[in-house]
Amino acid sequence: MTKLKLVAELAGHEDRVWQVSWDPSGTRLASCSGDKSARIWAPISGEQFFTADHSEKPMAAAAIGGGASMDVDQTSASTWQCLDTIDNAHKRTVRSIAFEPTRGRALATASFDGTTAIWEKEGAYECVATLEGHENEAKSVAWSPSGQLLATCGRDKSVWIWESNGEGDFDCISVLMEHTQDVKMVLWHPVQDLLVSFSYDDSIRVWKEDDDDWYSVATLTGHSSTVWGGAFSPDGRFLASVSDDRTVRVWTQKSQASLAEDNKGFYYRPDSEFQCVAVVPDSVHSRAIYSVSWTAASAAASAAAGDYGFLATGCGDNTLRILRVFAPAAAGAAGSQSPALDIELVCERQNAHGLSDINCVKWNPVYPSWLATCGDDGIVRIWHLE
Repeated sequence: MTKLKLVAELAGHEDRVWQVSWDPSGTRLASCSGDKSARIWAPISGEQFFTADHSEKPMAAAAIGGGASMDVDQTSASTWQCLDTIDNAHKRTVRSIAFEPTRGRALATASFDGTTAIWEKEGAYECVATLEGHENEAKSVAWSPSGQLLATCGRDKSVWIWESNGEGDFDCISVLMEHTQDVKMVLWHPVQDLLVSFSYDDSIRVWKEDDDDWYSVATLTGHSSTVWGGAFSPDGRFLASVSDDRTVRVWTQKSQASLAEDNKGFYYRPDSEFQCVAVVPDSVHSRAIYSVSWTAASAAASAAAGDYGFLATGCGDNTLRILRVFAPAAAGAAGSQSPALDIELVCERQNAHGLSDINCVKWNPVYPSWLATCGDDGIVRIWHLE
């Protein structure tokens, strides 16, 4: 039977924790908060922590840096430490945080003060660049897989794309204004040069570059309320989105060969067409879903057998849920052009952050059975899927 085990509680923030981000090695975790700070956490034993057997550890109330509210693994909790704290990183709430994905040396933070800061560790973390342009609250920041591009979005309905020139120098190369309401999150495709944005206008937009010009290649509609965010499957074949309408939708992209054939004989900017291949109905979650994450290596490795791993969702009903994604036997197919998918709830943890909303869930990119969550209770929690 699939179950979630709480292994550690990381306390130290003095306000709600909005987001967490693993570094590319999977051994450090960054968090950001309404207390205007960012923190970097890690197990003292490094990668050995994630490969050790935690199944028979004694359970006790414990936390890193403060009192615990739940039963956690005493031994594991005592092995985590706060490596760095960036106090007063911004003038207002730090809403989003992301490690640079190639080496993890740089850290980006986006704030309600409208700025995005780039931090590099030289002894202590130092701000090497401040990106300004959003008219008000910046809501999300995300690095492209190469680390060369950075995307931000905000309450001003815009998406900005920045290019890194090295040595803390960034140029804005595009401002995208096609959303009609707040943009809640930006997300890069793990393989293709595609950017996805999720908005209060109930839509998802996919952006692509053509001859140094970024344009909208697709608009995904189907949610009936604010789309809070999404996550790609590790191979990028599927996109999961979550919404205020209490549903999870999974989308896949129509093949470029098929689109090209449809437009044969015309010069055109190639669009992308997405279709919804699975929906988790609103009966599963009882309030808005704020965050979703898709398991890393395990899903990609077993996709040929029709097993696409697990989704984790963080919700306003205070419950952490794990959902299995798979191709039904009747549909056959992992290799078909338009695969049908099934999604089933395999376990849930009520009051995973007490009586507080769960703001973010993130699977570890290297150790795919490990999950980090954060919430309005100001705590970061580390879970193991068993």
